[in-house]
Amino acid sequence: MDATEYEETYVEGIEEIEDDVDRRFKRFKSFRVLQYPPHDHQFRHKQRLCSWMLSATRFGEHANPRSSFSEKIKKDWETLAAVFSDHSSIFVTTYESRIDLMRVCIAGLEGTPYCYGLFFFDIFFPPEYPAKPPEIFYHAPDFDLSPCLHQDGRVSLNLLSLNQWYRFRLGGKQQSWNPERSDISRVLLSIQHLILNDKPYLNESISFVYSSKERSSKYNNEVFMSSCEAMLAMLRFSPGDCGDFVLGHFRKRAHRILLIYKDQMLKHKGDNGMKQLFFKLVKVFESNGAYCQHHCSKTEVEQLKKERLNTGGFSMEECSE
Repeated sequence: MDATEYEETYVEGIEEIEDDVDRRFKRFKSFRVLQYPPHDHQFRHKQRLCSWMLSATRFGEHANPRSSFSEKIKKDWETLAAVFSDHSSIFVTTYESRIDLMRVCIAGLEGTPYCYGLFFFDIFFPPEYPAKPPEIFYHAPDFDLSPCLHQDGRVSLNLLSLNQWYRFRLGGKQQSWNPERSDISRVLLSIQHLILNDKPYLNESISFVYSSKERSSKYNNEVFMSSCEAMLAMLRFSPGDCGDFVLGHFRKRAHRILLIYKDQMLKHKGDNGMKQLFFKLVKVFESNGAYCQHHCSKTEVEQLKKERLNTGGFSMEECSE
């Protein structure tokens, strides 16, 4: 094993070894263009537009310059590449052979119960775009994380509607899709800030929104735990063209996720379910290549070592059960 195969890095005093997963993760851009969409893209089998509208080798010789669709997509790509920097929490993948398709990963922001969770969306731009808004499919884990993100893949967001105006439950206004002003970057930011926000209970019914602060805190903690469960599921089964990104993301964020989790446990002392999930997270993050034993007590570290000896190491499938 020579220096070209592994690179030693140091994170907060802990020595870690960089491998191929880490290197591929570092090469993952917040905006990237691939040749073909993955086989598991929800809209891959949607009827294609005319070939001259979809042919887009960076919108070169085959793109129809008079096509409003092609021009709008081109503008959207330019906006996305500019708005979402390489250190963004929104990651967009587009496809040269199918400019009507897109896959997006949105990372939950710190300070929300979704922090560092990953949320994947497949997007289809209809032939009438931008006169009609894009269609969005949410890759839902087996957990209810928001009343706006449904298990059948639907996303409840006013911006995806053509109705002229909607009114927030708390009295504010949110504009629906406007062909002249709306674009996909605004949709993605709305999902992150209006759905995956620090007060997800505001998306519930009026009676819940105006309920006690204690109930709201409990709701947030339940969403946080479900989000952590979803992380375990994501590490087992990630969307087709994002496997290295998912593995690298949770390696890089494991330490911070566990620190936040421990802070939550202090707020909800005596919750055995939280303790069990914490230990499960440690095992899965360790099996994914992150060093996490310093987050455990001596007794828990010994238990980890015994389980390794008995099983010959952890698999993510076993840890997630």
